[in-house]
Amino acid sequence: MTFTSNVKNELCSLNIPNIEEISELSAIIRNSYYDEETIRIVTENVLVAERIYRIINKIYDIQPKIIVRKGYNYNKNYLYLLELKEVEYILNDLKVERVPKEYLVADEEQIKAYLRGLFLIKGSINDPQKSRYHLEFTVDNIEYANFIIKLLNQYYINAKTVKRENNYMIYVKEAERISDFLKLIGAAKAVLYFEDIRIYRDNANM
Repeated sequence: MTFTSNVKNELCSLNIPNIEEISELSAIIRNSYYDEETIRIVTENVLVAERIYRIINKIYDIQPKIIVRKGYNYNKNYLYLLELKEVEYILNDLKVERVPKEYLVADEEQIKAYLRGLFLIKGSINDPQKSRYHLEFTVDNIEYANFIIKLLNQYYINAKTVKRENNYMIYVKEAERISDFLKLIGAAKAVLYFEDIRIYRDNANM
């Protein structure tokens, strides 16, 4: 299991208030496929799929259709697809737009929840024990990328962006800032692991 999976599994165990669940879900749907009739959310992580299902069912009293498929990538992981129909009310309620409405990130806890949702659906992080320090998200346009960078940099995460084909990669390469991000989104166990490895590597380099 990858470090990214471990972090996401830990985040899926968090219990948060409804208002924060709405912010988290807004980020997840914003970074999935949607149109006026359908929402499709895809993840390789079964616990992430279960969390999204639970939040949608709790807030909207809707049971998304779940489809399990064999992945097409090199390691052939399963893909979990959640599909919803007749979704106009949900899209309007969550204000799923190019850049979300301010009330979805109106306070610190909502900002944390929004960034947590983004990480759950679009984030990856290298295992500090095995490779260089690297945290990234891939988003679909520069306006949204700048919005996310602004949120992150309120907490001095020092995120940057670069164009990658038709998308934009938001990334962080400083070990201390990656640790700060994990702490921000509530991954306490991952922070302890990350910091232990970081201290060991720093001492070894010295």
